[in-house]
Amino acid sequence: MTAANIRPEYATGAIPSLDGIRAVAVALVFLAHSGLEKIIPGGLGVTIFFVLSGYLITTLMRIEHLRSGAINYRGFYLRRLLRLMPPLFIVVAVTAGLAAFSIIDGEFTPTGMAAALFYFGNYHVIAHDFHGMPAGLGVVWSLAIEEHYYLFYPPLAALLLRVGRVGLSVTLLSLFCFAVLAWRYWLVFHGASEDYLTMATDTRVDAILIGCLMALWRNPWLDPVPARRATNDWSIAAICIAVLVGTLIYRNEVFRLTARYSLQSLAIAPLIYLAVARADRLPFRWLNARPLVYIGSISYTIYLSHHMILLGLAKHWPQLSWIWLTLLGALVTWAVAEPMRRWVELPCAKLRKRLHRKVIASAPASTLASVGAP
Repeated sequence: MTAANIRPEYATGAIPSLDGIRAVAVALVFLAHSGLEKIIPGGLGVTIFFVLSGYLITTLMRIEHLRSGAINYRGFYLRRLLRLMPPLFIVVAVTAGLAAFSIIDGEFTPTGMAAALFYFGNYHVIAHDFHGMPAGLGVVWSLAIEEHYYLFYPPLAALLLRVGRVGLSVTLLSLFCFAVLAWRYWLVFHGASEDYLTMATDTRVDAILIGCLMALWRNPWLDPVPARRATNDWSIAAICIAVLVGTLIYRNEVFRLTARYSLQSLAIAPLIYLAVARADRLPFRWLNARPLVYIGSISYTIYLSHHMILLGLAKHWPQLSWIWLTLLGALVTWAVAEPMRRWVELPCAKLRKRLHRKVIASAPASTLASVGAP
């Protein structure tokens, strides 16, 4: 994890395939919420988001540390705030208005409003069984887990990057993942609720940590990638997909609430690795198709708003068949997500880039020279 190890030509620009992966993940969640939850694994889509988030954020931290020798916490949290809060605030405000006029079911309690805006929505949902929020906004439970990760992980990442020992990083993060898995088993056998096991930060954060581990250990964007061998790539992809399918087919209750999450995360990470490392090759090239990249670019607002929209449509037009509900829901969700992208997310992204350039500009010249200027 030293400056000499980074590949300068890959240290800048957008990482390929990630938007396509986001598109796949949000499609799984959307289709599950549209009425196909018995055959479409929406929960798997959330786990993909978790692993991807851990990988992406740690990669960005690693690049920053290699360039400047430190993590700028103020810059990091400002960028996260600008990325996450404006769309969330707008969706929460609009949802509150729709609920006030009974256009959608449910309503905000003061605690529910605070939980959605200040990222303790998962524990609120666990405690109140989705009451205190308008119907469909319970999706904020996963945002809370990611925000808790953003709050507590950067100091650990900075320490690991400062020490610079890959083996230590792998060992420590692996121990954390094993601890979370052991904690899930303990909770299962001591009567914890399914909601707690599936939505609490302390029971689900290992998926994010597995993404972090890959970013520090075998990062396809920053580290040398083994020469392409089609047979190996296809074999690894096939094994990972088989593991994912197996975790969905095997319905043992204890397994479903414990080891399933670990196995899914461990299978997702190599697929992300291959998708980035072999972005121009089959079977991953399709992830960089323009329609998928576009859907990935608006996936955050899709995730925030889609369930509320689907439930609202079903309330007012219960006679709609599944296909028409899904198509109309997708159209309305797009009509929300595209203006959000254009008028909120893109301006905030430009501001985030300016903040990031200030961090790079403040780095010592000798450090920048060793890794390549952006």
